[in-house]
Amino acid sequence: MFDFKDAATVLSLLIAALALWRNVKGDQKGEGAQIQAILTKMELMQSDLKEIKADFKTELKGLKADFDQMKERLIKVEQKASSAHKRIDELHEEHFSEEN
Repeated sequence: MFDFKDAATVLSLLIAALALWRNVKGDQKGEGAQIQAILTKMELMQSDLKEIKADFKTELKGLKADFDQMKERLIKVEQKASSAHKRIDELHEEHFSEEN
């Protein structure tokens, strides 16, 4: 015979199963939304990194140009210093040769 206790037990098991199914389904949706949010943030970070890389390359090119310019100036200064040193030596020799 089918009594009320058995019906209540079956009904409570059915409700529990539906609640569990709904929670699992909701968790999957929540996880999907979280994964999508993470992917979106990662794409933004990737975009930012590309921008930083481009800025770095531009800055590096500018630094290289500055370095090349300073290198050229240093070479000119060294040449002028060498020339001045030679002139000083010549004047020194002339001065001491006149005294003797």
